[in-house]
Amino acid sequence: MPRSTTSRDLTLNSLSVLTGGLTAAALVGTGLVTGLAADYTAHKAHLKAQSLAAAAAAVRPVAVRPRAPIPRPTRTVTTTRVVVKVVQVAAPAAGGGTSGAATSGGAGSGSASSAGTYAGTTSSTSSGAAAPAPAPVAVAAPAAPPAPSAAS
Repeated sequence: MPRSTTSRDLTLNSLSVLTGGLTAAALVGTGLVTGLAADYTAHKAHLKAQSLAAAAAAVRPVAVRPRAPIPRPTRTVTTTRVVVKVVQVAAPAAGGGTSGAATSGGAGSGSASSAGTYAGTTSSTSSGAAAPAPAPVAVAAPAAPPAPSAAS
């Protein structure tokens, strides 16, 4: 027996309404469960933060001693460098010098220009006097930097 068109339309319409209602209920249920899960997670995080804050407040800070340095074996290496400076003594002018004080007595035979002064040693003349030490050399101070110009 064939069904009437009104019965068929009523069945198809009711099926459409039922499907739409179930879809809406599924969406609302999903949103509700997601919201509840978010609230539960936030509540757990809040409780955990409170318990950590209470535990931190209950614990007294421990005074930390400064660590003492550990003695390590050391070795000091000293390097000594000897700088030799040769100073030539100028020969007196021929015939215009003093009355032979540097060459008298026979012990100082040789020209005065061959006598040299080395670091730590001095040459002596026949009179036994030591050569004078060289005068200290003045070192120039570094120049001051230029003043900034008005253009900068």
